[in-house]
Amino acid sequence: MAATSYPRKDMPARWAAALFALLLTGLLGACTAKPTGYSDFDIDTDFSGFKTFSFVPGNTLVVASPNPPNPALEPTLKEEVRKYLTNRGFRYTANEADADFVIGFAVGGTPTTRTTAFTNNYRQVRIAGQGLSNQVVNQESSEGGLVIDMFDQGSGDKKWMGWAIQEITMGDMVQLERTVRETVGVILQHFPPEV
Repeated sequence: MAATSYPRKDMPARWAAALFALLLTGLLGACTAKPTGYSDFDIDTDFSGFKTFSFVPGNTLVVASPNPPNPALEPTLKEEVRKYLTNRGFRYTANEADADFVIGFAVGGTPTTRTTAFTNNYRQVRIAGQGLSNQVVNQESSEGGLVIDMFDQGSGDKKWMGWAIQEITMGDMVQLERTVRETVGVILQHFPPEV
């Protein structure tokens, strides 16, 4: 059997609109400490036939970020997705050709800076009992997004995508497994879609 390339067809307009919404949400900074999951799917797909899954061979993780990701990210994503889906009754197969659907990931991040000006008595900060009367404080962080794509193994067409965007703290980076587990959970709770 010839190797399958994912995705095989051009991205439909609804996928492009969903990705635009994802990027717009990230740019507007509408993130909370806990991620919120979103999804979109091909309404003509019967997801009841999706029983077995595998991962896109080769380049499973696509990175759209100026900084390289943690090398543990891809294996952690695969493990957490595998656990989540098998706990929901799906069966993992290492052989992509035996799967009903294959999964790929995309991650991206951008550094963000929040600036707060403290002047006179308005929003005054007390540090060790002292007031800061004219101070500008910059807080640097990162905003990250995860996209999980599911492709029909036979056709290579994208059938479902889920995503989440959140502010990434140092604690999130240190506790990568917990962060990935939470993010995967809020995304995959929308799969399979209820139609």
